[in-house]
Amino acid sequence: MNDPKYGYPYANQGPYQGPPVAAPPQYYAAPPPPRREPSFLEGCLAALCCCCLLDECCCDPSIIFVT
Repeated sequence: MNDPKYGYPYANQGPYQGPPVAAPPQYYAAPPPPRREPSFLEGCLAALCCCCLLDECCCDPSIIFVT
Protein backbone atom coordinates (compact mmCIF):
# COMPACT_ATOMS: atom_id res chain seq x y z
CA MET A 1 0.00 0.00 0.00
CA ASN A 2 2.85 2.31 -0.63
CA ASP A 3 1.33 4.07 -3.61
CA PRO A 4 3.17 7.24 -4.62
CA LYS A 5 -0.12 9.26 -4.67
CA TYR A 6 -0.38 9.03 -0.87
CA GLY A 7 2.01 11.03 1.29
CA TYR A 8 2.38 8.35 3.95
CA PRO A 9 2.09 4.58 3.96
CA TYR A 10 -0.89 2.88 5.58
CA ALA A 11 -0.14 1.02 8.79
CA ASN A 12 -1.19 -2.58 9.12
CA GLN A 13 -4.47 -2.61 10.99
CA GLY A 14 -4.66 -6.25 12.08
CA PRO A 15 -7.81 -8.35 12.26
CA TYR A 16 -11.20 -6.65 12.64
CA GLN A 17 -12.38 -6.84 16.25
CA GLY A 18 -15.74 -5.10 15.96
CA PRO A 19 -16.85 -1.75 17.33
CA PRO A 20 -15.69 -0.69 20.78
CA VAL A 21 -17.97 -1.71 23.62
CA ALA A 22 -19.61 1.19 25.41
CA ALA A 23 -21.66 1.21 28.57
CA PRO A 24 -25.42 1.48 28.00
CA PRO A 25 -26.89 4.93 28.54
CA GLN A 26 -28.22 5.58 32.00
CA TYR A 27 -31.86 6.55 32.15
CA TYR A 28 -33.26 8.01 35.31
CA ALA A 29 -36.89 7.30 36.09
CA ALA A 30 -39.12 10.27 36.59
CA PRO A 31 -40.08 10.77 40.22
CA PRO A 32 -43.61 9.64 41.04
CA PRO A 33 -46.20 12.38 41.43
CA PRO A 34 -46.73 13.51 45.00
CA ARG A 35 -49.35 11.53 46.86
CA ARG A 36 -52.43 13.46 47.83
CA GLU A 37 -54.41 12.39 50.85
CA PRO A 38 -58.17 12.24 50.26
CA SER A 39 -60.15 14.87 52.08
CA PHE A 40 -62.75 14.14 54.75
CA LEU A 41 -65.58 14.92 52.35
CA GLU A 42 -64.21 12.52 49.71
CA GLY A 43 -64.03 9.76 52.32
CA CYS A 44 -67.60 10.37 53.48
CA LEU A 45 -68.93 10.36 49.91
CA ALA A 46 -67.08 7.14 49.12
CA ALA A 47 -68.51 5.45 52.22
CA LEU A 48 -72.02 6.66 51.37
CA CYS A 49 -71.78 5.36 47.80
CA CYS A 50 -70.43 2.04 49.05
CA CYS A 51 -73.31 1.67 51.52
CA CYS A 52 -75.88 2.53 48.87
CA LEU A 53 -74.43 0.04 46.40
CA LEU A 54 -74.31 -2.71 49.00
CA ASP A 55 -77.88 -1.97 49.98
CA GLU A 56 -79.08 -2.11 46.37
CA CYS A 57 -77.11 -5.19 45.39
CA CYS A 58 -76.99 -7.37 48.46
CA CYS A 59 -79.99 -6.65 50.66
CA ASP A 60 -83.17 -8.54 49.84
CA PRO A 61 -86.03 -6.97 51.83
CA SER A 62 -87.91 -10.26 51.93
CA ILE A 63 -85.09 -11.80 54.01
CA ILE A 64 -84.84 -8.94 56.47
CA PHE A 65 -88.51 -8.02 56.86
CA VAL A 66 -90.26 -11.35 57.27
CA THR A 67 -94.00 -10.90 57.63
